[in-house]
Amino acid sequence: MRREIKRLLLIGLTGALLTAVGDFLLAYGENQEFTGITGVLMANAPNLKDWQLIAGALLGMVGIFLEGIGFFAVYKLIKKRNYRYARIYRLAILAYIWLAPVGCHMNVGLFNMAFKYLLNAGYTDAVTVSNEMLWWFGVPLYILLFIFWIPMLVIQFVSFAKGLTVYPKKAKWFNLVTVFIPVLVIGFVISKIFGEVLASTFESMVLSFGNLWTFWGLLITLPDEDKFEEFENA
Repeated sequence: MRREIKRLLLIGLTGALLTAVGDFLLAYGENQEFTGITGVLMANAPNLKDWQLIAGALLGMVGIFLEGIGFFAVYKLIKKRNYRYARIYRLAILAYIWLAPVGCHMNVGLFNMAFKYLLNAGYTDAVTVSNEMLWWFGVPLYILLFIFWIPMLVIQFVSFAKGLTVYPKKAKWFNLVTVFIPVLVIGFVISKIFGEVLASTFESMVLSFGNLWTFWGLLITLPDEDKFEEFENA
């Protein structure tokens, strides 16, 4: 079992690295002022090169898919002691693989490229059209993803905290949510030293940093074979 868990965690870590590079490419560009949700999600679109949008979208798509495969390591750990938690967690993973790579990441590249070219063509209603696209074709997917994703994060934290896995209970902190405040603090420091472009790019990578922290942490604290045998025979 240990070998299988390690292999899945390595797949997840590889995916998180690819996604981090993809997020960086999609975010690294100077922001401009736009109204509505476009001003929040696509403020840097006019300053992104086409290769950034394409490479960032594709890397993230592959990376997020691999992350989803990697989360099956946690599912297999939970299944031994609490099958009800494990079933919910597995459903959330399948939703993550279904929605996140294309619907919630590739869409970022697609929307940004569409908005960029609408602006370049001098289309006066570019912001209005982009706002409509995001609200009707982007936000519903994000909401649906979060409906599955939040229980997934909660179950992962609770399962480790209750000692339902072979890991020590402190492994509960290898969870995406725990990096939010540190990333924001570091982002603030970066903004003072290197400027807002790099800081906002860094902060936009928070989800990737969270998954990197999760997979890396579970890998370096992976219990030995004896612990796994004891866990399986309990």
